[in-house]
Amino acid sequence: MKRILAVIIFLTPWIVKAQNDKSLIADSVRAYLDSSLNIIRKHSLNTKVNWNDLRSNVYAKAIGAKRYEDVLHLYPYIFEQIDDHHGSLKFREKTYSWNKKAANPINNIIATATKKYQSVHAEKITKDIAYILIPGNNDFRGKQMDSIAKEIKNALSKVNDKNIKGWVIDLRVNTGGNMYPMIAGLSDLIGEGKVGGFLTSTYEPDGSWIIKNGTFYVDSVKVSPIKYSGYPVGKDIPVAILISGNTASSGEMTAISFIGRTKSVIIGEQSGGYTTSNLGFKLNKYSGLNLAVDYAADRNGKIYPKYLEPDLKVVNGDNFENLKDDLKIKKALIWLRKNK
Repeated sequence: MKRILAVIIFLTPWIVKAQNDKSLIADSVRAYLDSSLNIIRKHSLNTKVNWNDLRSNVYAKAIGAKRYEDVLHLYPYIFEQIDDHHGSLKFREKTYSWNKKAANPINNIIATATKKYQSVHAEKITKDIAYILIPGNNDFRGKQMDSIAKEIKNALSKVNDKNIKGWVIDLRVNTGGNMYPMIAGLSDLIGEGKVGGFLTSTYEPDGSWIIKNGTFYVDSVKVSPIKYSGYPVGKDIPVAILISGNTASSGEMTAISFIGRTKSVIIGEQSGGYTTSNLGFKLNKYSGLNLAVDYAADRNGKIYPKYLEPDLKVVNGDNFENLKDDLKIKKALIWLRKNK
């Protein structure tokens, strides 16, 4: 009883009225908010939220709402309160999310390159060091899994030969998309066994990333049947992974799959900070929530709740037009030669 009285005492009269006077918020809108908040409370990664306060504040801000459109502007606020800048509300064709200020601003060269380089590209930097750039993709529904994985494997096979003693994997312009064909495409370089996975807010496994005979699985589900058909990739060949502030979401997951691998290093700048797995929840025929529900973890079980920090930090100096003048690639070449 004391707890109930304490809550009432600290609520201002207009908040209490907002909660009790249903005429201030249309029933359909109240039900919409209720459904949203219930889903968020059940599935959010953030377990430290005061859900009663959040609900009260949302209803206070929704006073006078008669249509769904009247409360859509509240969703960025809700996502900020649960510290989920990866999640969003989709309503018809619009997206409402928390635009969290980037901890690591993107330089102009990376921003320009992200728009320009939107297909997989591979080449030899030197006679014994190969390079492959993997951009993001828009395969959110998983309809291009095989074609994306095949594109990556074909690019690898075109430059890989008996002389190649190291690889540079460029994820600097990889803003995300579908992680599965990316990892499937790079599986021969990533190596065998468990290479990462997802963990719930209580650190329970929720999908392990496993490579068997060059094929990528999530638990026991095969992601893509596409096989690599080029010159065999050397076992434990050294690999340098390049990241930037634009390496986000699935780009970050792809980088994580290399962490803990023998002879691998991450070079560049702090990643974008979208290291969570999202899941969709339907609200009605017009809309749905996209929530961060899992943390990404590397093959050793270490989770990355915020972002990736490079092993070797190199700020700026990016040069996609002339790779040999790129400071991050120069650092990669030094490391690769030391770790052949």
